[in-house]
Amino acid sequence: MNEQSVPASVLVIGAGPSGMVSALCLAQRGIPCLLLERREKPETHPKAHELSARSIEILHELGFGYDELAQEASPAEDAAKILFCGTISEEFGCIDLRAGGSGRKYREHLESPMPYLNVSQVELEKLLRVRVEQTPLIRVLTNHQWESFAQDPDGVTSSIRNRATNEVFSVRSEYVICADGAGSRTRKALGITMRGPDKLLDVVNAYFQADLSQVIRTRGKLYFIFSPKAPGSVLIAHHVEKRWVFHLPIATPHEQVEDFTPEVMVKKIKAVLGREDIDIQISSMSHWRMTAQIADRFRDGRIFLVGDAAHRFPPTGGLGMNSGIGDGHNLAWKLAMVMERQASPSLLDTYEQERRPVVQKNCDESRRNFERMNEVAQAFGIEVEEARWVNEQLLSPTMRSLPEKLRSWTERQVQSLGESILSRYHKDAAVRDRVLAAIEHQRSHFDRIGLDLGYRYEEGAILPDGTPSESDHQVSSYVPSTRPGARFPHFWLDGNKRTHSVRSAIDYKTSTLLLGESFGKLPDDLTHLVEQQTPRSVRLFLLSQTDIPLCHRAAVHTFLQIEPDGAILIRPDGHVAYRQQRGVLPSLPWLRSLLLQVYGA
Repeated sequence: MNEQSVPASVLVIGAGPSGMVSALCLAQRGIPCLLLERREKPETHPKAHELSARSIEILHELGFGYDELAQEASPAEDAAKILFCGTISEEFGCIDLRAGGSGRKYREHLESPMPYLNVSQVELEKLLRVRVEQTPLIRVLTNHQWESFAQDPDGVTSSIRNRATNEVFSVRSEYVICADGAGSRTRKALGITMRGPDKLLDVVNAYFQADLSQVIRTRGKLYFIFSPKAPGSVLIAHHVEKRWVFHLPIATPHEQVEDFTPEVMVKKIKAVLGREDIDIQISSMSHWRMTAQIADRFRDGRIFLVGDAAHRFPPTGGLGMNSGIGDGHNLAWKLAMVMERQASPSLLDTYEQERRPVVQKNCDESRRNFERMNEVAQAFGIEVEEARWVNEQLLSPTMRSLPEKLRSWTERQVQSLGESILSRYHKDAAVRDRVLAAIEHQRSHFDRIGLDLGYRYEEGAILPDGTPSESDHQVSSYVPSTRPGARFPHFWLDGNKRTHSVRSAIDYKTSTLLLGESFGKLPDDLTHLVEQQTPRSVRLFLLSQTDIPLCHRAAVHTFLQIEPDGAILIRPDGHVAYRQQRGVLPSLPWLRSLLLQVYGA
């Protein structure tokens, strides 16, 4: 193909999880796209590591098997434990997400056998990349960099540079999805600003491969470290026997990123492990800045932002990558419907309308989680601001000008004081009780079924049914609902057999009209629609034609919050668009009117 002008229905810029999920969702709808990635090879330095229940659902609907997703994840028992430590073998407390019914409540509301996965983003990207490259409707260009946009009423012309040859060519597309990460060049070129604090913390991290199963006391996925030799650091076990990432906050501008060489980081890691005899070989290092920001708009004409290009959260809560996956899943079917002339272009306005409140809540919660971590230090008797001031004094020019021996002696005294404060945990029952209570107060940081499954779209591509607004969902609790805007919930249609979920009604290729059990015989026009099996605009799902045990039928309708003569319209992304709880009189004109009201089609 002559690369001077490359046609593409949709150009997706950035082949991280958000970009690849966007491309796969478009392909699922039959829309071809060009996926652009500036890197020649996939990233090897780990980033995110938490795949939420909702993201697992989305990927499963795109054809990924549960076992496939879990192949490189840590064992489920490890993924359920978060440790708070002095050194990694000196444990102060543990949050176990399988205790207290947390695991059970996930199982109740999921078809998936796993509620979340502790899997490195690197490993997830490998899976996604293989699927993307095997999908005929997706063309991948690696080692290519976006340079500029030019929009007109009919499409977007993008200038692309081949980084290997330096050749510049154009791509003409109807729409563009920008998934080029937190530093998004496309967002900056569009003049879209980020709102919120641009610096909460600077962090250096080191990726190393090691089997630490014999070093740790308790297998887990996160180890929050309170040792004065590396205060505020975190060890993440992407897999206890394989992959670890060490995150160390640094006090910029008093400290410089360049000061943290691999040798320095190895010393810090050994201090956190409490062992000098462990061979640590660092594979890669990186620096990142913790922010809490959301773009002031997610769209510029025919160009859309998804993932980190649209929002940047603290990692406390594991919501960043998962929010990006949700963005792509929400946007792609809307683009497809508009491009297929099944919906009005105004449907695209609902992308930001729906996603912004969700990502705002996720951003706010992530920031609260970050700030709440100070409670654990305070429970020991550590005044966080005072400790930060002392650390800054140790790093000050005055201190650095002192002779090496005097400076080292001062640092040892400060560390000794810190260790004596931490030792109160073992000596004073009141301190221990305070610390354990503060640790338990962090549970919602990790136990977040409400954020995973309970988010609702209050306005957008939905048709309210007049029922009162439900109370705002909680972080750690979830109440299934079929109210318009909610995620269509999971429920086993075959009762205790547990093989057939009502979520089998969902099909990303189309919308689904679920009709209650009263509708065994439909008007001829709708019967013809059923016989078509997979119409592009809507398909029918009749409970009367589903193998539901007689004793279970009333429970199904109660759970779905409709009478036997009620109906629910489920969008391609699995959110409820419309619900009529009783008195439905289905006909083709009625259905066409309904679709017009919801989608403008």
